[in-house]
This record gives sequence, C-alpha cells and structure tokens, in this order.
Amino acid sequence: MASRVLSLAVLPVAVLALVACSSDSSPTGAPSSASEPTTSTTTTTIAPTTTTDPIVPAGTAQDAARMFVSAWRTGDQSAAAAIAVPAAVLTVFAAGKPGRVEDRGCNTPPVDSPVLCVYRTGAGELQVRVQSRPDGWFVDQAIVSPD
Repeated sequence: MASRVLSLAVLPVAVLALVACSSDSSPTGAPSSASEPTTSTTTTTIAPTTTTDPIVPAGTAQDAARMFVSAWRTGDQSAAAAIAVPAAVLTVFAAGKPGRVEDRGCNTPPVDSPVLCVYRTGAGELQVRVQSRPDGWFVDQAIVSPD
C-alpha cells in the first residue's frame, strides 16, 4: 500500500513536469518573433509644380496655326504655350529662330480629323498639326525639318 501512496504522490509532479515542458513550443534561447524589432521607411515624392497656363483654343485650325507660328517668330513662348501643347512649343523653340516664314497652307481633311499646316521658315520646313476640341482648335504637334 505504501508504494501505491508513493505512486499517487509522484503522479501529480510528473504531470506538472510534462505540462511545463510541452507548453513552450519555441526552442530555449531563440527570440520570439514578437520581440524582434521591425523597421519601415516611407518615401514621399512631391510632384513639381507647373507654371503653364491652360490652352486657350482658337476659332479655326488656321488661326491656331498662325497664332503658334507668330508666337515662335516673336520669341514669345508664353503665347505659344497658350495655343499649343508643351512638346510642340519645345520643338519649335529648340529649332532656333525661324527667320523668314512663308505660309504653304493647310490641308482640308474630313470632319473631326486633325488639320496639317505647313510653313517654310529659315529654320526649315515646319509642319503644325492642329486638333479640334469642343471649344476650338489647338496645336498638338510641331515638326521642324531642316532644309
């Protein structure tokens, strides 16, 4: 009977030892993921502000082309930007001063198609493409080809 009492006394100690060993699933000495420091970086990019005014379209395709060429001829980039997209303005002003300008005319495409106007200049042949929108016409492309 004494051995039975001893077994009953040892049994709770053995169960406690098993529970204590099995409750910790992480290996001894290894840091838990909750204790690891985390770092993060945030990058913020600020878009540059633009100073270009919105395009004010002309009443006809020919007027838009003439206004654009006139602004180039007088060296007025602001006036050119008021009737044309920035890429067209950069194209003509990068070609240098036009010097003489001779209007070669504009084509007459189907309705709702772009109009192409051609000029002979001191910098070369200038092709100006003019697009329509509900409130008028504006220059959407310019190509200067050296003579």
